[in-house]
Amino acid sequence: MPDVLTALLRHVRIEASHFGRVELGAPWGARVGRRELVLLHHLLEGEMWLELDGREIHVGRGDLLLLPHGAPHCLRHRPGASVEDEGRWLAPPAPGVQTVRRRLGGDGAKTVVLCAAMSLVGAGRSLLLRALPSVVLLDGGAGEPVPGLGRLLDGIRDEVHVRRPGAPVMAARFAELLLLQAIRAELERPAPPGSFRAALADERVARALDALYLAPERTWTVASLARQAGMSRSGFAHTFREQVGESPLRHLMRWRMELAKEKLREHPELALAEVASSVGYRDQAAFSVAFRREVGVPPGAYRGSTTRPGLMSTQQPDPG
Repeated sequence: MPDVLTALLRHVRIEASHFGRVELGAPWGARVGRRELVLLHHLLEGEMWLELDGREIHVGRGDLLLLPHGAPHCLRHRPGASVEDEGRWLAPPAPGVQTVRRRLGGDGAKTVVLCAAMSLVGAGRSLLLRALPSVVLLDGGAGEPVPGLGRLLDGIRDEVHVRRPGAPVMAARFAELLLLQAIRAELERPAPPGSFRAALADERVARALDALYLAPERTWTVASLARQAGMSRSGFAHTFREQVGESPLRHLMRWRMELAKEKLREHPELALAEVASSVGYRDQAAFSVAFRREVGVPPGAYRGSTTRPGLMSTQQPDPG
């Protein structure tokens, strides 16, 4: 079975991460607005309820809660409890500080949450997030919800508390491993039919995606991708569009542009012709036209900006 996840993860990394230990006494409740971050909550003590997309989800001691898309939600000590804005207890640390510790709420039953907020960047970010639901709850009732959770959390705590040289980078690496373990655990669950996750789980479509992601510079056609999948051209085109939500060549175009944006941001020493060639364009002018059509600005102007727009948005059409 092709490992498409590995192909995507080569182009995803954590750019920044913050951590917090929050002690909450009932009654308490917080309304959390949309944010461009991945949130992780590990419940160390007590319980809480998550309200998201009209659902109420119970989170118990030891559970690991992952919110990949930063969707707006509410957290409460019990269903229906009043909420206040997030600023008091989910506000980021002060500049230069990586971790916070807060005690909020009333004098009732105590809930203790270890929180992490992570900023993901890279060409594979949007596709990886697209494969994940709005919320992932990993049950910690029978032990560690993901392998090695205790060691990873210990590593994060040691780095942010001791503050040795390189601590922010080391803590981010531990957080990255924790996030990847949570993502892998979720992707091992059955995929909803007709979803992008189903495409990753379909061995035939996954073979084509793996080839496309690993060698975007090749002159791919629908027929050559169908051969990778071991399918007829028409059958492959139909199945791909049904599961991925767009045609194979449109998907290839947008993947190439994401890779180009990554190279323009992170490798300013590369000439535009080198960037173009690396993503399958022998002609720099054709690359510039395609880039401007997809991104909205020429590649040179994009390189000079600090904007990080995402072409492969998690809001793209997805039949599932």
